[in-house]
Amino acid sequence: MHRDRLSKDFSCWNILMARLKRHRFKIIAASLVVFVLFYLYTQKEYGSELMNQSVSAQHLDRLSKQLLFNGPVRNIHSHNASSQGALEYCSSPNADSVKEWSHQVGPDANQYKLELVQMMIRHGDRTPLHTLADRPNPRISCKFFTKEKNLHWIVGKFISRMQNEKVDVNFENMQPFPNQPFCRQSYLTPQGAVQQLLNGLKAKHKYINQLDLFEQDFSERKVIAMSTVFPRTYQSANAFLYGFLSDYDVKVKIQRARTDFCSEKNSGLSCHCPGLGKYSKPQRTMRKMNKSTLQTISKFKQKIGSILDLNTKDIKSLTHMFDSLMVRVCHELPLPCNKARNSCIDQKLINTLWSLVGTDLKHHYQYNENHLITQHIKFHPLLVEMYFRMKNVTRQSSTSKFVLYSGHDITLTPFLMLLGIFDGKWPPYASTLILELYSKKEKLKVHYFLKIIYNGIDRTKDLKFCRGLDMCKFKYFEQFVNTHLENLGLSDYDSECLL
Repeated sequence: MHRDRLSKDFSCWNILMARLKRHRFKIIAASLVVFVLFYLYTQKEYGSELMNQSVSAQHLDRLSKQLLFNGPVRNIHSHNASSQGALEYCSSPNADSVKEWSHQVGPDANQYKLELVQMMIRHGDRTPLHTLADRPNPRISCKFFTKEKNLHWIVGKFISRMQNEKVDVNFENMQPFPNQPFCRQSYLTPQGAVQQLLNGLKAKHKYINQLDLFEQDFSERKVIAMSTVFPRTYQSANAFLYGFLSDYDVKVKIQRARTDFCSEKNSGLSCHCPGLGKYSKPQRTMRKMNKSTLQTISKFKQKIGSILDLNTKDIKSLTHMFDSLMVRVCHELPLPCNKARNSCIDQKLINTLWSLVGTDLKHHYQYNENHLITQHIKFHPLLVEMYFRMKNVTRQSSTSKFVLYSGHDITLTPFLMLLGIFDGKWPPYASTLILELYSKKEKLKVHYFLKIIYNGIDRTKDLKFCRGLDMCKFKYFEQFVNTHLENLGLSDYDSECLL
């Protein structure tokens, strides 16, 4: 009986295999159809929304939530960034900045033509530069995990492209994107690369899709990219450019640059400036912080010292402390605790620290005239370079359309100071400062105008030299470039630099 049942089962199995063999080609074909349909479905859901020329700011906002995959950075989009305290430092792209990335020139916007964009970025999320009283920082992965690769089509394509990129000898054979088991000190994280990828996509949406910056005639010559010689800035530039030029199969060569982006070739000025030394120390007449603020800072240090069993003398800098702690906040890692005392650093203390850092920075920059003078002199060549590039456009002697400067907070903050729009806050990761040049035809004459946007907010009206105008006349910017040193009681650049 048992043998008969086995024989019957074996016979059924042979019949089934015979049928499968007869219809194997149909089965293979059906499987391929299912696979192709599934692929097209996923591409439609995730791949086509950015490629669509009519993509809206709402689509970009939704995309930013998909791409910024870590908790605090993702959640920042659901509220006003200004109410997030220290979390706003984790990531510049937020709901407010998405709105500003859309084309907003004015009621007669169709009369203006975008001629040139010059953008300065701060690198994306990185591991800390500093430690808290020599205590080790947490280890952060510098590898893209599978879930992050599959998060959106652009992330997967970016990783594939970067894996096939040759190392650039001009950048000391640095990896083109985060691709190590763990990030070393002050290295760009995968999250930081994604932030810049998103910045690039937003720039593409506004400047290519909406304003047709390249006028349907793209050429690599129209894009200039520069980066300081650090992995975090070089990799940020690669990520930004991939997002920005994702419609084009190109690789723009990135040029090496100093941290102040001084270029003798582009500005015509010497980058050797020994005269800066006489302004390097704070003034004796520098206004001191008021007593209550100093007491608040002292009490805060004592509280942190008590929680972590640290001598307050070991807590030398608020910015160093903040830099060390924010890696935990931005990556949803537990904040330091003292089990013996049953006490921990919490988000409220982090927000207090963020506020105190802002107070400290604002005081240092605004009440130290020597520091202000130093920044005006040091970044004058970059200002002149940007001006010359715009001037060449007005003379119709330039092919450049987009210029990227990939730098640091120590690049961005002084330049904001020079322009007079520094808000006293440490520039968040992936911050952007954009100078847009527009032309407008009136009868037989062409006029040129400037707009300056910082982290998605139009700051043109706040520039004193723009005289409260939404569209700053280019001649006003020209006057500022020629007189900003004189307005501080200084001689010309060469006289100040060469002792």
